[in-house]
Amino acid sequence: MAVRGGYLRAWPAPAAAIVMAVGLASCAVPPEPAPSGVAPAPSGGMTSTERLANDLIEADTAFAANQMERLAEHVRAIELAGARPFDPPGEAALQAWRSALPPEQRPMRGRVLGPAYISGRLAPGGKLRTEQVMLGGKPVSVAAGTAPRTGLRLRIARADGNMVCEQSPAHARECRFIPAYTQRYRIELVNSGARDARYHIVFD
Repeated sequence: MAVRGGYLRAWPAPAAAIVMAVGLASCAVPPEPAPSGVAPAPSGGMTSTERLANDLIEADTAFAANQMERLAEHVRAIELAGARPFDPPGEAALQAWRSALPPEQRPMRGRVLGPAYISGRLAPGGKLRTEQVMLGGKPVSVAAGTAPRTGLRLRIARADGNMVCEQSPAHARECRFIPAYTQRYRIELVNSGARDARYHIVFD
């Protein structure tokens, strides 16, 4: 993947082509029928995207608590999913998690082309805003793993402002939809809680 001018230019996963921007851009998009298939909150088992988001934040909290067995379990699940960090904070976190484990507990890599994720922290009242280009006709799945698990809201809207999905609380609650055609989407994660939050947002 090449990064040019703050954008991710190549997307290896089959679900979507991702372009990340630091802020929101003002680009007009012609009206389209509302994307279909927005997922409700999971009632039973998690989807693979929700599970990965949960494994990422569980590994994060296990590392912070120096719980090596728990860390190994979740890093193993992340590696088996073939998940790859697409920003420096995510790369640094994964390297720190792997380095903290004894050699015999470090998992082997999983599938080559897996989902992508971005990582970071939000202060109380903080807001993450990114823009992603999604491919028309291709199912898109987005989920966030957060600590704490409450107080954060995930919102996805088209560039024209029409809402596609909103999950609150955001933790491990998937937004799944199929864009009618290739266009830019706005993804926003808001921390309305009273303390700092860590997050990992998965795209598949």
